[in-house]
Amino acid sequence: MKLSIWLFILGMALGACDQNVILSETASIEAGKWAFEDTYAMETELSDTLAPMNFFILVRHGSNYKYQNLILYFKTYYPNNTYRVDTVDCPLAEKSGRWFGSGLGDLLDNQIMFKRNLQLPQAGNYKFELQHAMRSDTVDEIYDIGLRIEKASY
Repeated sequence: MKLSIWLFILGMALGACDQNVILSETASIEAGKWAFEDTYAMETELSDTLAPMNFFILVRHGSNYKYQNLILYFKTYYPNNTYRVDTVDCPLAEKSGRWFGSGLGDLLDNQIMFKRNLQLPQAGNYKFELQHAMRSDTVDEIYDIGLRIEKASY
């Protein structure tokens, strides 16, 4: 398990070297138990309002995760002190039960695009929050959650 954690960190670090990556940040979820009241936030300065961007949710889960998807609240705080909440459905498995993610051992990594070619309405400091929206108050077997923003390629 330690090997796969280091491989995940290495992969994220190498991915961060990509010039198209604007933000790539993950947070560890203690003991793989994500409580509803636990939100994970990240901030970044975004100045280019003309370039389209793609947004990805990064999810690391265990092979014993008992659902086919993960539903999230994705809150965006804009520089003008307004915010928007999106509900994002992150598919993690086929109906047959086959996992979409890749990984070593019992941990699977997923990168799910949920916004494509988005142009920002204004330049400035943005804050993003992730919170699970599953029916259960605590979701087991979610070990890392994150966000990746990159410039869209034409």
